[in-house]
Order: sequence, then C-alpha cells, then structure tokens
Amino acid sequence: MASLLPFNKLLFPRISFFFFRFGVICFFANLIFLSSPTVSSTERSKVASGLKVWVFFSDKGIDNQSLSPVRFLDEPIPLVYLSTIKDQGAKIHHQSRWLNAVSANISPENHQSILSLPFVQSIGPVRSYRNIVQKPVWLNQKNNIFSAPSEGEKENPIEYGLAKKQVEHLQADFLHKKGYWGKTVVIGILDTGFDLSHQSLNKIEVLDQWDFVNNDPITKDEPDQDDVGQSDHGSIILGVLAANTPRQLVGLAPQAKYLLAKTEKNWHKGIDFERQIEEDWWIAGLEWLEQKGAQVVNSSLGYANWYRFSDLDGKTSKVTIAANIALEKGVLVISASGNLGAKLPEDQRLGLRGRITVPADGFDVLAVGSINRWGKRSVFSSPGPTVDGRIKPDLVALGEGIASIRPRSQFGFATNHRGTSLSAPLISGVAALLIQAFPRVTATDLVSILRNTASNSAQPNNEVGYGVVRAELAHQSLLDKFLHVGQPEPILIDKKKSLKTLFGQIKSPLIRPNYPNPFNAETWIPFSLPANGNVQISIYDFAGYLVQKMWIGECDAGDYLDTNQAVYWDGRDKSGQAITSGNYFAVLSVDGRIYPAMKMTLQE
Repeated sequence: MASLLPFNKLLFPRISFFFFRFGVICFFANLIFLSSPTVSSTERSKVASGLKVWVFFSDKGIDNQSLSPVRFLDEPIPLVYLSTIKDQGAKIHHQSRWLNAVSANISPENHQSILSLPFVQSIGPVRSYRNIVQKPVWLNQKNNIFSAPSEGEKENPIEYGLAKKQVEHLQADFLHKKGYWGKTVVIGILDTGFDLSHQSLNKIEVLDQWDFVNNDPITKDEPDQDDVGQSDHGSIILGVLAANTPRQLVGLAPQAKYLLAKTEKNWHKGIDFERQIEEDWWIAGLEWLEQKGAQVVNSSLGYANWYRFSDLDGKTSKVTIAANIALEKGVLVISASGNLGAKLPEDQRLGLRGRITVPADGFDVLAVGSINRWGKRSVFSSPGPTVDGRIKPDLVALGEGIASIRPRSQFGFATNHRGTSLSAPLISGVAALLIQAFPRVTATDLVSILRNTASNSAQPNNEVGYGVVRAELAHQSLLDKFLHVGQPEPILIDKKKSLKTLFGQIKSPLIRPNYPNPFNAETWIPFSLPANGNVQISIYDFAGYLVQKMWIGECDAGDYLDTNQAVYWDGRDKSGQAITSGNYFAVLSVDGRIYPAMKMTLQE
C-alpha cells in the first residue's frame, strides 16, 4: 500500500519538454509533454499494442492569444477533437485540461490514423506499473488496537487521545486552542480509497468523492471491483486529518470539508498486495480536486520506478508538472517524500533508490519526510536533494508510531502506523488550520512561511529539510504579515527618493506587484525592507528555470517603489536574449533568505 513500508512507488519515464508556438508563446507551452524522439522501441511497441496511451492535442481549437494563461489551462478540450478520435476507434478514459491531452486505448491499426489528425500533436504511452509489496505490519498486530470505551471509562481524559503526541509535536494544539479546527477549509486527498463507516469518520463533511480507477462515485471497497483492503491506506490518512472521537482520537482538522479522490488500485494476494498505478488516474484526480475548490491537497502517494535521479528536476514527471500547475492556480500541494531512504543510491538506474519520489521534487510542492521520536530522520524516509540542488524534503513530521483508525473496523484504533505517508497529512492539517485563521494567505505564502518558521530553518539540509513545523511561530509570522499592530510608523526613506510613504511598520521584506503588468519588454519591480539588507532579485519561468538574477547590493530600510528606486528588468535572460511571452516569477532574497514570490506576465 502506498507508503506504509516498503514504499516502492512507481514513476513515469522521462519525456522531453516541448515548447510550441501560437504566434505568441503562452506559458502553458512550458507544461505540455510530448513524446520524445528518444522514446525507446519498447515504449513504441506499447503504443502500438493497444495499451493505454496519451493523445496530446496541439491546441484547444480557439485563438490562444485571446486567453489569459489561467483561462487557457481551464479551457476544456474541444468536443469535436474528442468525438473525432472516438470515431477513429479510441476509447477515452480521462481528460487533462492542464496537459491538453486524453488517456485512451487505441488499437494498433488506428494509431497512425489518429496521429495524422491535424489537431493531434503526439501519442505516447501512459505509464502504468504493478508491483508486489509486503502486507503492512498493522494488519496482523493487535497489541496496540483500542476499541471505543464504554460510557463509564475515563482512562484517557486528554481530548486528543492517542493523537496527542503527533498533534502537539507540531504545535497544532496552539491553533486548536484559538478555535481553529479547519472549518470552511477544503482539503483534497489523493489515495487508494476511503471507508467512512468508522465512528471517527462517519460525521465528517465530504463535499464530493470520485473513484478515478473505476470511474464511479464510490471510493470505498466494492466487492465486484475491489479486493479486501483497497481503501485501507486512504482511510488511515483521512483518520490522521479528520478523526473526531474525543478521548480516543482527534485529528488535525476534523471540521474541514473534504474532497476524496481514489487514484490507486490494490489486489490482495495472500500475504502480499499487488499494486497497480497509472499516471492518468493521479493527474485526473488532482485536476478534479482543483476544479472542486480544494485549497490543500494531500498526496501520500509517490512514484519512483520510472525515474532516475537525473529526472528529479521539478519539470520531468507528468505528476510533478501537474502539481506545479496546481500551485500556480493557488492550491497548496503536500506530498510524502517517499520511503526509499534505507536503500543505497543507484543514480544511473531506474527506481530512485535512496532518493525522494515524485511529485515531491516539485518547486513549491511541500515534500514531507519522517522523523522518529528522537528527532532524527527515519531510516526509511527518502532524503534529498533534487538533481538541481534544491533542499528536499521541505519539512518533516513524526512518521513512526502514528495514531489513526484501524481500517475495516467501526471502533478500532492503532498506534503503529508508519511511513512518510503518515507524516504528510500532519502537515496538511496544520496548513488547513492556518488557512482558516488567515483566509487571504496564498499557497506560495504558506510554503515560504512554513519553511522559514520550521525548527531547522537556519540550517536546512537534505535529511530533515527546514525541520519540524512550528505552528505557533507560523501563526505569529502570518499575524505580522496580515495585521499591523499599534500605531502606523513612518519608514525612513533616503531623501534622494522621490516617493515618501507612511505605512504600518512591516516586519519582513516584501516584494510588491511589478508595473506595468502585463508588460512588454520592460517592467519595474518594487520592494520594501524593514531593515538594512543585501538584496537580490531572481526571475524564474513557470517551469522553474532561472531566467535572470539581479544583484542590487546593500539597501537601507525603506520603500523602493517608483521608477528611480524599483528594480528595472528589461525582459532579457542571462545571455541577453529577449524572453518569450508567458508567466514569470520574481523572487526577493535579502541576506540570503528567500521571501514569497510575485507573479509577472509578459505579453508581446
């Protein structure tokens, strides 16, 4: 099962990035995956054998220049495209608005006729994988299983019950005491299925659920299509977040609203499970969650078997790209880092041994690792870095001895769950509480604040990342960001500056909206400093490539707002070449510390 040890998750093979032009190159071009000329003969034979494939379309049947990048992503695939490939014999499974593609079964004799259609860009295999994994230990152990107490029992007066340690370790109890339990926040979960019959789960608010494996609205086990235990893993993850049985088990966010997506398939084979995973299920699930309004998405699933270390660049895996798009659209994506840490790295082979799994390599995907009760990285927890040197995991939480429900029971609980799968929902729960407390906070804000207030933020490393989330400090940081305390105070500004302002005193450096925006060829990037500091601004494209880096040098405290003070950018990259139209991000760094990014749009 997905990240209860061992965590042998599959992944997708490297597929080259493709840029296509519509007169103006919109940023979506950075996201389309097309079949590479280096695709192996084995992969070509899969396409030709009638297996499931991706059919990528070259456009969306409209004038792409008339759409904003976000609108382009959300535009559906034209019905005429779908009906045409159906008429050619394709059996469509899932549509991806973001990848502008469908997954479908195509017979060998229809492959060439579909590929020759004028609106079809390419065809490539959908990555699927089956693997035999050991039965999770908790299915055979009963020594730490608890039943619901009778009315007279008072053995455990603590409200959290078995979850006390894992909740307080992240300071989530601080937020609970302030009345934040996730109310109004929408959490999406991608997992193996969900059984809501347990007493701790049967009263949570589920907005919607969908089985992307079988294309039906039932995510619990169904005897005619699921084997025993299909929904166990997802139910355990949901229990960490949403359980609500006082004095027995109380999760991080029991008052949140939930969207449940079943995106993996398990078969029970004696003592083992056979796991089937197909990439289109996960991507379809994520797009559905975003469309339904998810603010936080928890993915305790990771993929490894299709990748080498060189692919962990944040822009190769289809699921990673989909996660990056979700971040761009305002959804906080939290992913287990993987349970391959006990293996020695073999970076030239497929499998990511000793490495994080995807989509944990995403640029602002919060990858969550596991630590033990002594604060050390769990042996199984996958370490970083990414191939381009970024710190991973981003954060850690307890991942051994985690309390949740006992699946396939109405009253049972267990405290021996382990894996980065269990660490991830702990962080997702804290994020939901912070969103309730600060409804205006963005996903990008939360990524930055959770990193910068974590226990190891001063010296992040590839064992535990930025460390353990400290919810109280994160809350205080958000208070500083969104609330001005006391009387407004003037910020000292050099007399040479032409613009003087009176603000509530800011507590941290702040990058402000560029102008003009959208811009053509040149723009100004204003910023504010609460104290003197060495300033640098970096520009990244949507795929995460560094486009330009501008060293401003030592700056005094103050506002740098007008064209005489703000940072000027001429729209050129490091080599002096003019960049193409699309979305870009300006990142402010002061004294080596990075602050929340600001999005800019170039329109030629």
